[in-house]
Amino acid sequence: MMRVAVIGAGVVGVSSAYLLARAGYDVTLIDAASEPGGGASAGNAAQLSWAYGDAMASPALFRHLPAIVMGRDPAFRIRWQFDAEFLLWGLRFLANMPSGRWWSNTRATLELADLSRREFHTVLAETGIAFDYRAAGKLHLYPDARSFSAAASAVARKTALGFEQTMLSRAEAEQLEPALSGYQGEIAGAVYTPGDALGDAAGFCRQLTSHMVRQHQVSVLFGRTVSGFVCRGDALSALKFADREDLPVDAVVVAAGPQIRGLAADLPEARAIRPVRGYSLTVPRNASAPAISLTDVRRKLAFASIGDRFRVAGLADIEKPGAGFDTGRFDVLKHAAFDVLPSVFENATDITCWSGERPMTPSSRPIIAPSRRLRGVYINAGHGMLGWTLAMGSARRIVDLISEA
Repeated sequence: MMRVAVIGAGVVGVSSAYLLARAGYDVTLIDAASEPGGGASAGNAAQLSWAYGDAMASPALFRHLPAIVMGRDPAFRIRWQFDAEFLLWGLRFLANMPSGRWWSNTRATLELADLSRREFHTVLAETGIAFDYRAAGKLHLYPDARSFSAAASAVARKTALGFEQTMLSRAEAEQLEPALSGYQGEIAGAVYTPGDALGDAAGFCRQLTSHMVRQHQVSVLFGRTVSGFVCRGDALSALKFADREDLPVDAVVVAAGPQIRGLAADLPEARAIRPVRGYSLTVPRNASAPAISLTDVRRKLAFASIGDRFRVAGLADIEKPGAGFDTGRFDVLKHAAFDVLPSVFENATDITCWSGERPMTPSSRPIIAPSRRLRGVYINAGHGMLGWTLAMGSARRIVDLISEA
């Protein structure tokens, strides 16, 4: 039986490990943390955005770039780094902003999201795992007539691809989601996507890992960091660790999120991935919380009711890797959320704070490919803010690559 290791136990790695085990491979799941789902999966927006694969580099962002560079947009922050990799990544990001590039990247991501949706529902039916999954639908809230009108083009394109989306007035959106009557932000209109869903990504990681250990004899190595690869010629033969013996393998999937950069000496593809830091806060859910997921387009805030909890996530900080939690940036998120949904957060004293790095490529398209340098090494990383949405589709593609090799 072919031995395959998966490095990284976030949603992408766990999904890859499950589909590999189901396909009959001898799988070992590895993570530096003590349990699965401890990275970006632990505090993400929880939204499964099957119809929202919009690339971050876009014409709209280009028009807004001067305000971002001058620090006038609280949702984005750029900390300039004068190193060649940062500058090259930035130039490639700019090159992906024209309309044609943006739609090409967005369409490719939407196709992957649709594959992910189908695989996701298959896994739910197979395993019966519980992680506060719900087909909640989603409302994108636009602040003014100009931005709402501009959204019509993307809605038409997505509808042509088979996605269900509807443009609504504020009154229509409030009728659909009564909690919006107390929304203090500007809403000129909304785009409603009834097929989008949500779920606790960290819970998914824990539950699916437990399932595949029991049902598919997957081995786990938690609290262990891979330090490199052992090769015979240009072919992989084992993984190296700092604190244990080598692990013999026939193939490896690197799904380590931004930590893939630690393997860049062996995997030059990792240099195309940079961390984009985001923040979230989670409070107990009260009766005022919306049932439908919300995205505030102006403030770049995503709201979701996850079981008995309510979460808001947002911000996009392009900064030095490993910069860590910034109290000031968390306060920006907190104040913006409290301002627009005051009734949801009133008397909220039990607040869970989170910050994490999302691995982003300049095109927003993840790298799902064999390594150019090492035979037997496969990369599944760079999903940015859409790791939860794209995880199962990416896993399917990586399993197909390994099976066809």
